[in-house]
Amino acid sequence: MQERRKKGRSPSYLGGQITTDRRLISIDCVVRNTSCSGARLAVPHAALLPDVFELHIAKTNCAYRVRARWRGTDEAGVEIMPPEATEAPVPLTLARRLRILEAENAALRRRLSE
Repeated sequence: MQERRKKGRSPSYLGGQITTDRRLISIDCVVRNTSCSGARLAVPHAALLPDVFELHIAKTNCAYRVRARWRGTDEAGVEIMPPEATEAPVPLTLARRLRILEAENAALRRRLSE
């Protein structure tokens, strides 16, 4: 079988997290191999993943916007998308903290209006 990939991949076994829907849903995965342009993910129900999502790798403290190139039952191949000039990735911990603070702010506003 001939290799169709333009760049070789290095084996890895890194814990990852897929975030979708404006960071409201997260799915754990394992990054099985990587290259400078993509990765292979082990993830349950990979066929249900959206076309574009964010991949966070805690050990390397990196986040990527990726596009699904292929999907299997429990695996998916993704391509790293170039960063958009208008939208910088926000760390997952910061997005979660922001959501908590916004909820606290809304609760305080309700108390003030009572």
